[in-house]
Amino acid sequence: MSKLSVNGFAPKKARSSLTKFSYELPPCKSEEIIIKITHCGICYSDIHLIDNDWGISNYPFIPGHEVIGVIEEIGSDVKKFKTGQRVGLGWFSKVCGKCKYCKSNRDNMCSNSEATCVGRHGGFADYVKADASLIYQIPKKIKSEHAAPLMCGGWTVHGAYRGYKVKKGSRVAVVGIGGLGHLGLQFGKAMGFEMAAITSSKNKISESRKFGASKTLTYSELKDYQKAFDFILVTAHANLDWSSLLDTLDVDGNICFVGIPPGTVNVHIFSLLLKRLSISANPGGSRKMMSEMLKIAADNNIKPKIEKFKFDKINNAIKKVKSNKIRYRAVLEY
Repeated sequence: MSKLSVNGFAPKKARSSLTKFSYELPPCKSEEIIIKITHCGICYSDIHLIDNDWGISNYPFIPGHEVIGVIEEIGSDVKKFKTGQRVGLGWFSKVCGKCKYCKSNRDNMCSNSEATCVGRHGGFADYVKADASLIYQIPKKIKSEHAAPLMCGGWTVHGAYRGYKVKKGSRVAVVGIGGLGHLGLQFGKAMGFEMAAITSSKNKISESRKFGASKTLTYSELKDYQKAFDFILVTAHANLDWSSLLDTLDVDGNICFVGIPPGTVNVHIFSLLLKRLSISANPGGSRKMMSEMLKIAADNNIKPKIEKFKFDKINNAIKKVKSNKIRYRAVLEY
C-alpha cells in the first residue's frame, strides 16, 4: 500500500499550543497495524511531554497515547486481528520480545521499547501505527470514550497493584483523587482491597465513596490514621508531607508513586527502618496486565469519569487539564 497522509496536532516548541500538523506514514511492516483513531485520552504525561518537563521531547511531535480506534491496515504476519476491528493502544508501541524482561512478562521494563509518542508521532491525530503485539481488543461492554483513559490510566494503577502483588483484603489508600486516583479506587475495590481516599479537596469526599472508598480523609486527618494502611498509591503530582504519609503505613507497608511530584521526595531513613517500609514507583504494567486490566474493567463496570472534546478543541481540553478543572479525564473524539 502507499504512504498514508496523517493529520494531527503538535506543539512546535516547549509549552506552546498545539497546531495542525501533517506527516506521511509509511505502509505497515509485516508485524505492524495502522489504527484509524476515533478517540484519544489526554494523560498528564502528554502535558509533561508537550512542556518537555522530562527533557526527552523533540519538536514538532504529535502527543497522545490513550488511543481507541478501528484497524485500517494490517501487516502480512499479523493473524490475531482483522481490519475494521475496534482496538486500543497505550504508552508502548513496540517492545523487543527477546530480552529477559519481555520473556518474563515484564515487557514494560524492556530497554529496547518504543513509546507511542516519544521519538514518533502519537494519537492526537487521525491515524497511528504500532506493533501488533502492543494493540489490544476492547471488550464489547466498554464504550470507546471510556476505554481511552484505561489505556494508560487504568493500566497504570492496575499495574502498580499487580506489580507489587497487593493481596486481596489489603488496606489501600489512594493519595490524590483525580484522573489516576479515581481509577485507583475503582480498580482497588474490584480487586478486593479495602480502599481509602486521601484528598485535599473536601468536595471530592462524597465522590470518592462512589468510586469505592470506604474511608475518606484529608491531609489534616493523617495523624489519626497511624499504621492504618498496607499500601499507599500516590497519584498526585504535588509535593506533600511524605513523613506524615509514611506514618500511616503499617509494618512492611509500601508507598508507591505513579504520579510524579515536581520536587525531590525527602524522607529520613529512620522512618523506614522502624517499620521495614518501602518507597517504590511503578511504570504501568506488562502486556499481560493490560489485557487483565481491560477484563476487570469490563467485568466490574469500571468507568472513568470523563469530559469529551472534539479534536479541534484540543487546546481548550489541555488548558482545562493543566488547570486541574477536568473531572476526571479528558477524551478527544472525532
